[in-house]
Amino acid sequence: MLQLDLWDKQLKQRWNFLNVYDAAQSENKNEFLAELARFCSKINQPYLVGGDFNIIRFASDKNKPSGVHKHTDLFNNIISTYDLIDIHLVGGRYTWSNNHENPTLERLDRILISKQWEDLFPSAFIYKLPREVSDHNPLILATQTSKPVSKLSFRFELSWIKDKEFKPLVDKIWNKPCHASSALERIQSKLKRFKQFFKGWGFNRQGQQRKKKKEMQEELLVLEQFEEENNLSTDQMLRKSWLISESLKLSEEEE
Repeated sequence: MLQLDLWDKQLKQRWNFLNVYDAAQSENKNEFLAELARFCSKINQPYLVGGDFNIIRFASDKNKPSGVHKHTDLFNNIISTYDLIDIHLVGGRYTWSNNHENPTLERLDRILISKQWEDLFPSAFIYKLPREVSDHNPLILATQTSKPVSKLSFRFELSWIKDKEFKPLVDKIWNKPCHASSALERIQSKLKRFKQFFKGWGFNRQGQQRKKKKEMQEELLVLEQFEEENNLSTDQMLRKSWLISESLKLSEEEE
């Protein structure tokens, strides 16, 4: 478990975040749940507990009938005792897959909040991103508070070098006539022109990549949601693999 004591600048409020991970093996689950209960009993600030609990709460948290975990009752008792709220998940019912052809799907990841934390963020919800590398879906917590608008600044991206449009554009911008009284002023003027052009070009390129990745992730989520109710066909499985591969390529370019 990792505990973070956070300060919210917008709300001018301190709150706690406990990030959890419990192994799939059952021998240490009593100790894990005891530690979770100790944290909940001692904290006197608004708090949030989230991560991979590796325990399902209800039989409906699994796509195949096999009953609940033997630690489910103890887990639910802790949630009830400390009045924790299980934040609503958007985008599907499950957060883990064994990635087999006929997959086992479970909701092992969740975010629990105290009533005090809910009072700070009453509209909070979580939505899941598609599985690309891990067998778990990444979860995004949305509090629906407004974000400050960041100023557009210039930053050279190494991924530009791989873009076939980049070098011809550099040549075109750099070779434009430039009137200056000295070689130094000419270079400074060319660099300024380069910065002005590629600031906008890079922003548009990034926007196109984000749009493309967003469309891929949306299609992946549609396939995952379909998989919650049905087995994917061979064509759908191939499409899913291709989407994951292409999405990861875009992620590498963003780094």
